[in-house]
Order: sequence, then C-alpha cells, then structure tokens
Amino acid sequence: MGTFGRRAFIRGAVVLLGSAALASCTRPEQPEPAGQDSEPRALPIPPVLEGSLVDGVRVFDLSAQAGAAELLAGVSTPTWGFNGPHMGPTLLMRRGEQVRMQVTNDLDEMTAVHWHGMKLPAKADGGPHSPIEPGDTWTAEFTVDQPAATLWYHPHPHMKTALHCYRGLAGALLIDDPVTDSLALPHAYGVDDIPVVITDQKFTEDGHLDEVIDPDLGLMGTTPLINGQANVKLDAQARRLRLRVLNGAGMRFYNVAFSDGRPFSIVATDSGLLSEPVEVEYALLGPAERVEIIVDLEPGEEVTLRSEPLSGNFGIPEGNDKAPDFGFQHSFDLLAITGPEGGDAPGELPAKLDPAAAAVPSVDRAPEREFLLNTFQINGLTMDMERVDVEIDHDGPEVWAVTNENPDWPHNFHIHDARFRVLELTGTDVAQVGTYGWKDTVAIPPGATVRLAVEFGHFPDPTIPYMYHCHMLLHEDQGMMGQFVIVEPGEGAELGHMGHH
Repeated sequence: MGTFGRRAFIRGAVVLLGSAALASCTRPEQPEPAGQDSEPRALPIPPVLEGSLVDGVRVFDLSAQAGAAELLAGVSTPTWGFNGPHMGPTLLMRRGEQVRMQVTNDLDEMTAVHWHGMKLPAKADGGPHSPIEPGDTWTAEFTVDQPAATLWYHPHPHMKTALHCYRGLAGALLIDDPVTDSLALPHAYGVDDIPVVITDQKFTEDGHLDEVIDPDLGLMGTTPLINGQANVKLDAQARRLRLRVLNGAGMRFYNVAFSDGRPFSIVATDSGLLSEPVEVEYALLGPAERVEIIVDLEPGEEVTLRSEPLSGNFGIPEGNDKAPDFGFQHSFDLLAITGPEGGDAPGELPAKLDPAAAAVPSVDRAPEREFLLNTFQINGLTMDMERVDVEIDHDGPEVWAVTNENPDWPHNFHIHDARFRVLELTGTDVAQVGTYGWKDTVAIPPGATVRLAVEFGHFPDPTIPYMYHCHMLLHEDQGMMGQFVIVEPGEGAELGHMGHH
C-alpha cells in the first residue's frame, strides 16, 4: 500500500469497473452536473495577493463579503467571497517571513478563518475559538516556518463550517522557499503554475445555491467548480504544467486522472514537496487534500482532467441500499486542457526534489494516542468547546493511530498546527489512499487504521486549543472534532482565559 496509483492495478481495474457497474445498478444514477450545455469558459485564475511590507512584516488584508457570481455561465448566483464576490485571492508568502493577517467580517453573521496546513500559535490558527463578529477585524500574526507548500484558507466557525465554505469562502495560500526556487519546476503563476481549486455545489431552479443539508451527505454538490466556475477550459501557454490541485469540497472525494489515462508526476502533497517525483495514473483526494502534479502536453492536443469512478468503492460495500451514496462511482469532467501551438519539448523532471522531505520522524519513544472515528464522534465523544481532549507537554513527535470504525462511511482526518508521515495503513485493501510525503489530512476507508508520525508546531499556550477533526464538513459540524493544547512540561490547559462564543 502507500501509493496513489499502480499502473498495473489501474489496468486491471478497468475490467473490474465494468462488472462492478453491472452489479451495482441498484445504486441511484449520478445526477447530471449543471452548466454543461454551454461553451466552456476560460479557467479563471484567482488574483494574487502578496500583501504589503510594513516595518518588515508582510500584511495581508482580507474581507469576507457577500456578492453574486456566475458559477454557471449566464446565471447570477448569490455567493460569499474574500475581497470579491466568490472564493478568494491566492496568498503568496515565503518561509522565514513574519506575516500579519487582517481579516474583516463584512458579512451579517459571525465567521472564523483558518490557515489550513500552517504551523503557527493557537491564537493565530483561526479555529472556532477565534470568532469574527460582523463588522469586526481579527488580526493573526505569525512567522512562516515550514517548507514550500500549497496550503489554503477557509472558514472554521463552530457548527457552521460546511455552509460558510459552500457559499464560497476559500482560497489558496502558497509558500515559497529556497528549495523550490532552485528546482526546474514550472513556477510562473497563472502561466504554467496553475491553481486548480475543486469545490462542488447544488443549484436550485432559479440558479441559487441549494443549501438543504442532507442528514448523511451534508452539502455534497453534484456540479464541480474549478476556481469557482463550472465547465471550464485551459488553453495552456506552456508544454509542461504544474497543476496545484486542491480538493476544497465539503464532502466529496475526487479521483483525479486524465481522460486518456496518461501517467503524470506528483511532486508535492499537502505539506510540501516530495523527495522525488512519483509517477501515477490517478490521485485520490479527500476533502482538504492537495497534490501538485506535473503534466506534459503535445502542441495543440486536447485532454481533460477528470474525476474517475473508484474501483473498490473505497471499501464501502456496494448494493447496500441502506448506505448513503458517497459518490465514489461518479465521474466528472473537471478541466479541458489544450496544448499550446508550439514550444520546445519539456526536459527531464528533476530526479530529486526536496531531499529533506524523505525524513520520517524518529518515534521510538514517542507518546502514542488512539482516535476512534465513528459516525459523528471521536472516541465516543462529540466536540465540546469547553473540553480539552489532549494535552501535549513536550516538543517532539507523537504517534497517532486513527481508526475509521464505520463499515460503510468514509472519513478523513486533519490535524491543525501539524504535518505528519503515514507510517502504515492497515485493515483495508483499498489501494488508492495517498500515504506518502508529508501530509496534514489523510483519507481513511471503512475499517482502516492509519498510524501517523505527527510533528507539531511548538507554541505552548494553555489557553487556546487547536483542533483535530474529520474534514468531511458535515461530520465536523455534527461534532466529529476534538481539541488539543500544547503546554510547557507539567502545565495543564486553562481554557478559562478564553473569550467563548
């Protein structure tokens, strides 16, 4: 286990898929995505926000606001966004910089904004303990002290995260460092280095967002959007593209592949570059997971980035009418790509990317903790803002063993202020789970256990907790979340100092 894709496995799976499709014809039909009947629009590229330097601090100003956008061509949909009507700008920063995030809430309800994948003090993390009331500005200041990576930012208000994300509050956050500067990888933002932020929506007949929350599937959409629009195409300007693929959906997993089955290279996962490229034919992304992929194009050729049906259905029994349909057999066209008219053939990819990324933390004497995920609970408990579940009183790695106890539900697990290596995945024969590289979110099939070597940012503060939770946002909002504090040795949590909401 532990690869996104084995080529032999894929080829064998095509035959299986055919028979599986016949066997599961009791399953509901896949709904038709909206907005597919018009001409594809050009892929929108989110604007870049580099902030402004003030006394050596890079200051970013973000405003959460309401607006309207053409998610579907020719249809105006009421939406939310950062610094615009829908989605948000791509934030650019460098390792070693001190940054100040100034987030103003211009909505008519409380929200909170989390820097997903960042190691930083709890008071700057933007979890549910940092509410931003309408009209208020919240300031978070921290030093960027981690390798180059594709991170993102999104709301995190307690019990409302799914809805706020669904309305469009999300954006990419890119960290650069000297390692990525030195590599011969595509790096011109919007030219050959392209953000591909996948979200999904349901629409009402009048083109508004359908916000009916299904008790099993939450706000799982039936129409994928890329960078905030349905039915998009990219006329490539270069023969080699770096696609930074982020699954920003609230509930849906995407099994990303190309329409002609071509292999592509993964050069980075959630928390940064791999030590060397990995060639695959698909990459399964649960909500919040990221991969950076390199694809080479012939002049003028057409190929489509798709989400393909998953052989084995992620370990969820098929033909079971009682189990919700989590969409693992659905297929979607995500992004039509046309190669440029000319240009030189790309050279070899660098054989080595970030040698430091090969390291696995030494966990010989590390504390081990166990987390059992079941429906909307972790270890039999529902999230409580007043309860601290874990106290970490040392500056070293831990081993977290996380088990999906549900027989027919997927889960995925995210830890704030941390990155981790997957030590092992057991209890499942699902081969598509991405288990290599440094990650902050991991997909967990039914019955499976992942053992994680977790490295935390060490910012002791007994008064404000960090979160760990399922990133399927209905699950999080329904209580599948716990809290941990990082404290000095011998110190305990003291949540009393916090302004509670």
